[in-house]
Amino acid sequence: MVGALTGRSHSINDRARDLLLLDSLPGVGPARVRKLVRAFGGAAAAVAAPHAAFSAIAGEAAARSRTDALMLEQVERGLARAADMGMTVLTWSSSRYPGDFVHLADPPPVLFLLGKVELLERSAAVTIVGSRRVTARGREVARALGRALGRRGVVVVSGLALGTDGAAHRGALDVAGDSLAVLGTGADVPYPRTHTRLFRALSERGLLVSEFMPGTEATRYNFPRRNRLLAALGSTAVVVVEAGPQSGSLITVDHALDLGRDVWTVPGPIDGPACAGSNALLADGARPLLSIDDFIRDTLGPCETEECLPGVRNDAFDDSELSLLRHLEHGPLAPSELVDRTGRSLPDVLASLTALEVHGQVVRLPGLRYRTAA
Repeated sequence: MVGALTGRSHSINDRARDLLLLDSLPGVGPARVRKLVRAFGGAAAAVAAPHAAFSAIAGEAAARSRTDALMLEQVERGLARAADMGMTVLTWSSSRYPGDFVHLADPPPVLFLLGKVELLERSAAVTIVGSRRVTARGREVARALGRALGRRGVVVVSGLALGTDGAAHRGALDVAGDSLAVLGTGADVPYPRTHTRLFRALSERGLLVSEFMPGTEATRYNFPRRNRLLAALGSTAVVVVEAGPQSGSLITVDHALDLGRDVWTVPGPIDGPACAGSNALLADGARPLLSIDDFIRDTLGPCETEECLPGVRNDAFDDSELSLLRHLEHGPLAPSELVDRTGRSLPDVLASLTALEVHGQVVRLPGLRYRTAA
């Protein structure tokens, strides 16, 4: 097991310091840190290893940088910041280190956690990913899925990005469910800034997870790197809501398939780029998510409690969605007719209809008309 590699004689701060120093060296990432730890019998031994032996594995630049005072000072500052903010710091040898990460080719040597650490130990977790430039339809699907999973006690995992991620997190929080965000920044750095309130809500009611030291700002390289953690934490399933042909969500899917995770995709329109990547996943064998209720039954099994029985409940839908259902009780209507009757905008009506459709409450008819489900 990876945890056994770091040695248990040092304190958690000592182990974290040594591992972070190794991970900060030029040309050294998590995979090479693991190789160094294995080669020298521990992180501390690797830091103190003879120059030639260390250089043979990590390279000359990394071997020279082990004594860089500025680099060590940066690591010390990061650990001090974590302590000041009350973060939990886990290394490979920590008993609470996620088992889901052990099977990665490059498990993060150190994790910084802010919030409910026990969420890492929950057996049911679904990762929801998708485009940052999500359509109104995709946003509603992600939020509705987050709500439904939150009611079932499933941890909703996503990346706090704009679009799909934010909607999924908010859906879980809407119903006092549990949500976990894997960050591409330090666990003290809200990103994007427009998600600062959501970041704080997750730190208080959910969990923030980062492999980067506190104070680490967003870079273009951090987000593809964190995608492997999103895939690993989706122990029950990984769901792609919408993804364009170059979406980073497809990187998460590649990791998920390597880990043997079930991958589900919400089918989308074939005449636009927003769903080109996610629709291609269906052609490659991803399971189609046609109904949220059916998806939950397939992945979690039946539920007999009031919270997860199908049907219209006041706590399941917001007032705008319930209003549409009342209008549709009298017969099929087109979205434009619902706009006239409710005074809402067409995009808002279409988004609500999508949420109701994925919950199995309405059926789309030919000619883009909707009726309530039988």
